[in-house]
Amino acid sequence: MLREDLTVVYYTSCTEGPDFEAKIRATLQETVGTLPIISVSHKPLDFGTNICVGDVGISSQNAFRQLQIGAEQATTRFVCAAESDFLYPRDYFAFQPERTDVLYSCQPVYLLFGGRRGAFYPKRHSEGAMMVGRDYLLNAIEVMLTGLGTWNRVLERDGGRPIPFLFVPNGREHFYTTIPTVSFRTDHQMHRKTPFIATGKCAELPYWGSARDLWSKYCG
Repeated sequence: MLREDLTVVYYTSCTEGPDFEAKIRATLQETVGTLPIISVSHKPLDFGTNICVGDVGISSQNAFRQLQIGAEQATTRFVCAAESDFLYPRDYFAFQPERTDVLYSCQPVYLLFGGRRGAFYPKRHSEGAMMVGRDYLLNAIEVMLTGLGTWNRVLERDGGRPIPFLFVPNGREHFYTTIPTVSFRTDHQMHRKTPFIATGKCAELPYWGSARDLWSKYCG
């Protein structure tokens, strides 16, 4: 059973292919059912309650700012992140946190690469797969972005200010789903390189099937 006190915050810079993102959103909508969705995007979207922030540029700071804007509009005790390149299993949205002052990070998370690599690789942590108390998250983002402007158009690789992992005073706890979450790694993303566990490479995952077939289904 899905949570009743949870809002899904979907945020995107709208830089992926429109067909790809539309498929991601369709899968997300089917998975969450009637859970409230707040989408924060660089272009207008007909998805949940949409907040279009305009062409503010692509950076880690802006992604967290979008997550902040979405969480501010939520009226539930908990919020969870949903990124525009992620597939989430239903039990991600059914997790029952014990506390509102702990960041709960979902595991397992796999990266899906196309092309010659054509495989899944596990990742230790992703801000795109977390559930957290709304007020606790808002306070953590506010602390992290203190002293910065609203938006930052400069990527870290081009000299922009790097944004660390979200600091939470009570730390992080993992929760586990039977079906992994999956993050596609395409050529349109902000970070072309991302850490993963090379020894965990696999060609298939439960429910999602083969890496090559899943890539073909969403990325064509």
